[in-house]
Amino acid sequence: MVIMDLKVNRNMLDIKFEGYKLSLDPIPVLKQPVVDGIKSCELGNEEYGYLHTRMSLLHNYLFQDPWCQDSVFYVNERHRVLWTSLGEDGRLTNTRCTWDVPIDSTDSQANVTISFPGAEWAILCNGKKNIYILYTPSRSAGEPWICYHTYDLEISTSSYLLHSVHRTSPGGQQIDCIIATVEYKSKIPQEISLPESTTFVLVLEWISFTCGQNNQLWATKRIRKLVSTSFPEYAAIDNIGDSICVVSENDFKFYFDTEGLRNLSQEAETKDVQPSKYTYIQTPEDITVYFRVAENIKKTDIQVNFLPRHMEVLIQGKCVLSGELANCIDQGASIWFLDGTKLEMMLYKAEEGLMWQELVKGNKEGEELMDPGLLEEIHARLAHLTSETEAIPNNKVPFNLEQLEECDSPIEQFFFQRIDGNEHCETHRVNLGGHQWLFINSVCPESLPAICLRHDVDGILWQPKNIFSEGETEHFKMEHMATFSALGYVLASKQDKKFISCSPGFEFSVVSDCSRHLYLYCQPESINSALQLRNRKTGESIAHIAKQYVVSLEQCDRILGLRVSPQCIFVLSKDTLYAVKVKSK
Repeated sequence: MVIMDLKVNRNMLDIKFEGYKLSLDPIPVLKQPVVDGIKSCELGNEEYGYLHTRMSLLHNYLFQDPWCQDSVFYVNERHRVLWTSLGEDGRLTNTRCTWDVPIDSTDSQANVTISFPGAEWAILCNGKKNIYILYTPSRSAGEPWICYHTYDLEISTSSYLLHSVHRTSPGGQQIDCIIATVEYKSKIPQEISLPESTTFVLVLEWISFTCGQNNQLWATKRIRKLVSTSFPEYAAIDNIGDSICVVSENDFKFYFDTEGLRNLSQEAETKDVQPSKYTYIQTPEDITVYFRVAENIKKTDIQVNFLPRHMEVLIQGKCVLSGELANCIDQGASIWFLDGTKLEMMLYKAEEGLMWQELVKGNKEGEELMDPGLLEEIHARLAHLTSETEAIPNNKVPFNLEQLEECDSPIEQFFFQRIDGNEHCETHRVNLGGHQWLFINSVCPESLPAICLRHDVDGILWQPKNIFSEGETEHFKMEHMATFSALGYVLASKQDKKFISCSPGFEFSVVSDCSRHLYLYCQPESINSALQLRNRKTGESIAHIAKQYVVSLEQCDRILGLRVSPQCIFVLSKDTLYAVKVKSK
């Protein structure tokens, strides 16, 4: 497993950002009546757990075509999928019905979710046990859909479609999708370790469908299931590596696969019994690595090769350690020597003060030991904070709770996991602790969705991506795509926020409340130098200004959905579809 860090591109941070200026410029808002109202369902009597509520609150009743972002869809009370679009003339097109969702007594009280894995394909989950593969030709024109396959989930609770992807090959094509359901813990195999106090768990069902290149007959190829005790903020399929990427408070792990599940727990126990091949101690300046060797080993039997980012250790021609180092070393200064049965290596860090999370990337055969000198130094520095007398508990709160803001509250610990779908093991992990979760945005329909996190006061958009360039040592990374200045600070003050998103080109971010207001925060724009604006406090000249807009939607008592296209912001209420034209063609 590779432990990854989020490396911020400092050139994309605006250190001189001074805030947003409220603009009173009018923004055109188009309105279109919703045909027969929006199909909106509440939780059932048996859906009383936190996970049920979390999945229900996640629902966005408006669905956007990622291949034609000016087209949106919704499902009305008559279970009909309706299409509308912002036309080239700048107006909303007439609503068209693209498909009628089959219903029965069991799924009539469930929310429908739709995903678009390809330019000509759609996946629809009726909220209960049925998944439909739909052929959607001329989707941008609102043409009718054709159902090619129906799949029945073996569940009795509500289901939610989180993500889907489509891939082609010379022999055919494949569609993968992720379905989230909340199950009783008793339905999970007992060998899967779960807290005893847990009643419900979250299950991700990863389903793969295949068919021939020119064949309309789809079949189920493979079913894989993962479980966790927390709801995922993010779940997506990386079809390049046949992996699943998840962001959640607690880890997800496989517990079912129709092609066979590796016994990970037994494998982990076997590894735990084996002693460490090597140990290492690090200080801010260097790392010392120790190997135990046989008594008959001579110096001539050992070969150690150092490179700035790689090391290799061979004993009697056998490789005992080889791989990419977690960070760079000073190749010329690093040395090794043999002391009896102990092989010792001194690696001098190229960047002093940086504490490494691991020695060799992905290598779990070694053990890190704490440097005694470093421990003594830490204890000495903290000595003034300790006392020989026992502290007496005091129930009095040392501050006024009413003075706390949302940004002062504890931040949940989130983890990004990339889990191999064939080996059922975690390949990459990112600790997102300390970064508040903001939103998800799809930058490109064929790429993994991007993740926006709070960094200091800003919002930073991270793109998980596969790298195939020459010279790249790591083939998967999180790339800093865009920065929304002060967005993290702004969102901390929004007590009634519901949907958060941004434009596909990152020109602005948008926040909606639960009822009728939209808040737009635009990227800084250059202003006419003839205006000669200056900061009132410092007197410095202002060359850029970032505008803020507040849009109030008439007769909108509840916002049910929000999507952003390059030309406008689509907002859905119970009886009206709004198109806020932020940018005209």
